[in-house]
Amino acid sequence: MTELSPARRVALDILLELEETGAYARDALDASPDVHALERRDAGLAMRLVLGVVASYGCLDDLIDAYCDKPGRMNARIRNALRIATFELVYLGTEPRAAVSQGVELVRTRAKSAAGFANFVLRRIAENRAYYLEAGDVGEPEERRLVALARQGGLPIWLVEEMVRSRGFTAAQDAVAAELEPAGVSVHMNPLDEAAEEELSVLVGNVRDVEVEGAGAAPHASSGSIVQLPGAALGIPAARLVGTDPLRRGGVAVCDLNAQIIASAATMPGSCLEVGAGRGTKTFIMAAQAVRFGMTRDAIALELSKKKSRLNRRRLERAGLAGSVHCVTGDGCDLDRSLACIDERAGGRWLFECVFVDAPCSGTGTMRRHPEIPWRLLPEDVDETLPALQLALLSSAAERVKPGGQLVFATCSVLRQENEGVIESFLGSEAGRAFELAPVSSAPVFALPGFEDVMAYVREHEDARGMFQTIPALGAYDGHFCARLVRT
Repeated sequence: MTELSPARRVALDILLELEETGAYARDALDASPDVHALERRDAGLAMRLVLGVVASYGCLDDLIDAYCDKPGRMNARIRNALRIATFELVYLGTEPRAAVSQGVELVRTRAKSAAGFANFVLRRIAENRAYYLEAGDVGEPEERRLVALARQGGLPIWLVEEMVRSRGFTAAQDAVAAELEPAGVSVHMNPLDEAAEEELSVLVGNVRDVEVEGAGAAPHASSGSIVQLPGAALGIPAARLVGTDPLRRGGVAVCDLNAQIIASAATMPGSCLEVGAGRGTKTFIMAAQAVRFGMTRDAIALELSKKKSRLNRRRLERAGLAGSVHCVTGDGCDLDRSLACIDERAGGRWLFECVFVDAPCSGTGTMRRHPEIPWRLLPEDVDETLPALQLALLSSAAERVKPGGQLVFATCSVLRQENEGVIESFLGSEAGRAFELAPVSSAPVFALPGFEDVMAYVREHEDARGMFQTIPALGAYDGHFCARLVRT
């Protein structure tokens, strides 16, 4: 009898826990004492299996069910054990004999009588995995190409169709190729914490004025594949960063490079309103950049969730960056009510030099970091619900921009409905008539020394109207969108 690896046993336990609790995979992995007790290599495999199965379970189930007479009657323990082995066979490239053997043993630990059934199903999957990935069962060529692309990324067909419609087949292909691969880790440095730089240098070498490789879906014209962003450090070994002192005390904040660029674009002297601050990662980056470049700011970070707003404030306080930021809990669609206390202290309705809307979105540019997204997302979310909310937030925020001020809108989506579509709807509305699109690359901060590379990089990823969009790809960072509007 084959000895079952501890990584697969732990992965199955966590997947069963996720099914019972509805928790997020990364949170469960971070909190699991069983994962932390594993050897580093086994811990890495357990994490890869859990995240991969969660990200692709719809495709895994389609394949498993093809070889079951009564798939609806399969219990969760057997199904999740089969999902792990199927993920290894189809997406991880595990040697078939080993994957089948380990899968059978995993099923045996939960239901001895099902071991023969598991052996049959997994052997059929091993024999037919290439046929499945190539969509050999689909007749029409164009449909086959689309279905094959979806299966190769473990994604719903409708979602890949939306990605192709939004960005074209080649860009969608790049994003799908990166979907099941680990995402790069980058951080933003707190300029008030010199010790953090020294501690981080143990992990990645000298991080001062770090040169960042592979920082986008396209090469950077002025320096090959290298772009520099003040305050950013990339190529951080994630396993070594978790639980470290710099992270705990706010010496660094983990954030994708493209998200750091967008937060930097929204940084300028004067008054700033951030709508949708969340846990405050971009709040941290804007405050850090303001300190780094000697800007005097008076910032409001607005967030609907009391818990997230509290976490934002605590991190800023630990980091020493809270002095110029006031965290407020409230609804971005009703700013008059949410900012009532602020307006009262200001002696009237406060207008801002910059309003930054970090809008809730589908997260389709960050699916490899958030594996739950693909199979929880619904077509009506991206066609109706999210664009309507995004437009409402943008329209509300527009009323708080001073004449000559900038309104910055951002998502981590790659879908046009949530990005260019929202901007077009806004500009065609009553609220949008007072605004004009301006290139993101012309944001005032990018004229400062040290941002020359970033400005060029942003220009490479702007469309003809100056809107910034990146697409995930192997060796690249996440998919983010940003539009900059100026009030006339």
